Amino acid sequence: MATQTPKSSNSANSVKLDNNGSSTIIDQAISTQKNSSQRTLIARLAKRSLFRNTRRTLLTVLLISCSLAAILFTDAFVRGMVETMVKISTQTFLGEGQIHRVGFREANDIDLYIEDTTMLYQQLNTTSAIQAFAPRVLAGAMTSSSENVASAIVYGVDAIKEAQVSKLKLAVTQGEYLSGLEGEIIIGEQLADLLEINLGDRVVITVSEAHDGNLSQALFRVSGLFSFNERSMDIGLAFINLSQGQQLLNITGVHEVALRLQHLHQAQDDTLPFWQTLNNNQIETLSWQKLVPQLSSMLAMAKYSTLIVSIIMYVLVCLGLINTMFMSIFERHTEFGILLVIGTRTKQLFYQIMLEGFFIGLLSVTVGLLMAFILCYWGSIVGIDYSELEMSGMTLNEPIYLILDASSFTIMGIATLVVTLIASLYPAFHAARLQPSFAMRKTL
Repeated sequence: MATQTPKSSNSANSVKLDNNGSSTIIDQAISTQKNSSQRTLIARLAKRSLFRNTRRTLLTVLLISCSLAAILFTDAFVRGMVETMVKISTQTFLGEGQIHRVGFREANDIDLYIEDTTMLYQQLNTTSAIQAFAPRVLAGAMTSSSENVASAIVYGVDAIKEAQVSKLKLAVTQGEYLSGLEGEIIIGEQLADLLEINLGDRVVITVSEAHDGNLSQALFRVSGLFSFNERSMDIGLAFINLSQGQQLLNITGVHEVALRLQHLHQAQDDTLPFWQTLNNNQIETLSWQKLVPQLSSMLAMAKYSTLIVSIIMYVLVCLGLINTMFMSIFERHTEFGILLVIGTRTKQLFYQIMLEGFFIGLLSVTVGLLMAFILCYWGSIVGIDYSELEMSGMTLNEPIYLILDASSFTIMGIATLVVTLIASLYPAFHAARLQPSFAMRKTL
């Protein structure tokens, strides 16, 4: 019997502990269910409050969605403008890269030319990143006709290879492109007007020979007229065949080799092996960014326009949303006062206002992304024509096609939602700090 008493006591304690544990679990379950029901109630109140004033809510959603659409449209436009300007600059004549003798670009000295072209051409043909290349000779020249005289830069080009790198062949508006026959020359339409000549007329080219500087002259017959829609090129350039250009300058090499890469973005990657391979103490190979640094700087600055527009639009979004939330709060002072009197916690009011801002932001982002996609997709198909607007010495003679970027849509959408939540903080804090007596007296 003595041994049974402790067992009975332990059994009772065990039952008591079990009852206490079960009671704790039940209390936790009830508390969890209560918190869940409170959160559900807060979410329902927030959703119901959105369209208490439907017109005001829709105007706020329209403000935020239009701001988001404007930001994404600006981003797509800037991307398209940058790509268009790069293509115009590189594919018109410059090339995506160029090879020169070291020191030639700084002095424009015709004596500094690449002599060993055979080995260079073999290297270029075996480089997979290079799609095509075009050798050139060039020199400042005096062009004269029977009517007038004008200065110009005369390029000697390989007609077939040049057509693979630049748009010279496509730019010919009258006559024929270079065919390799001796005595051919194609000049810009504006230069032809200045010299008062036309197709088939004769023109004399006078240049200084390399090394000794003796004057060299040759007679050409105009076989074609070109127009790049850029005044400096149409009035200042003339093209002859490469072999005759070398003969005129009394050289055997070339001054310049223009490159067309497989992909445009390769010009921006200095780590690619061929950039190091094609640079030594004799020749230098540069991408278009280094050949035209002013254009590269201008395009880099253009990318900041999206940031500027985003800041302006987000400030407007914040002000508009804060105004809407405060108007809603002022209209519901009495409601908030009653809720506080019957035991609603200030934290719950805070969450309710924040949820209202979240729902407004979510609806606005959805509408804004849809609007932006429709506008940007339309711009990517139709393009925006600037009617040959000249910018920084470059003529935008091609439409700007907008470029849609999925990452921009994702980032800007999330950023807009975050901004709406930030803008809701101040009204939410204001609602949470209301005194019941003051809130029930003050109403609109």
